Amino acid sequence: MADARQPSFVTALTAVFVGGAISAWISAAFVGLAPSTSVEAWAILTSICGAVAVKIVLRVLKYNVAFAFAAGALMAGRLVSLALVQAMPDLGGHTIPALPTYGLFSSFPSLVLSAWLVQVSAGRARAFVY
Repeated sequence: MADARQPSFVTALTAVFVGGAISAWISAAFVGLAPSTSVEAWAILTSICGAVAVKIVLRVLKYNVAFAFAAGALMAGRLVSLALVQAMPDLGGHTIPALPTYGLFSSFPSLVLSAWLVQVSAGRARAFVY
């Protein structure tokens, strides 16, 4: 961590995991309402909803992240996960029980990438001067 005003990786990972969970639940609900669509058809909308959750979690923890960076981090993570499943199809078959749109093995790199992007783009809500 280059700047003491940035959140730790664990803090960023927590925010991304909450945002990803919200995104996964909303995506599963949308696919349940419109079964002819896929999870990826709702990727942009659900990433925006997840970005709101990332922003709220970081705001509670006294950090601030731009909304576009939070949404972009979730979209980049989703893209990495999709590319990983395309490259190795065996990884996409197992899902995490509480998160229906996250693969058990393919979601780890996406969460790490998203958390890193949130970490480097977030900062303290207020600067403390000593």
